[in-house]
Amino acid sequence: MASHIVGYPRMGPKRELKFALESFWDGKSTADDLQKVSADLRSDIWKQMSSAGIKYIPSNTFAYYDQVLDTTAMLGAVPPRYGWNSGEIGF
Repeated sequence: MASHIVGYPRMGPKRELKFALESFWDGKSTADDLQKVSADLRSDIWKQMSSAGIKYIPSNTFAYYDQVLDTTAMLGAVPPRYGWNSGEIGF
């Protein structure tokens, strides 16, 4: 039987993403440092799901801070009153 998962905790087992993000916001680390932590977490999470026998592994369950806002932007569902242009961030 094939299995699928809709969401998976993205912060890491020891909240690595949270600490990397706060370090970046405080100016104690670089964007490259933050991207490295996030790439490692995504890879580890995908490997964990695969090892658990999940056949259909989602690749869009990651957000640095607010996954609801990221999904809203990705879908172009930001209300017009905000004046947001989806082309500004590559979606």
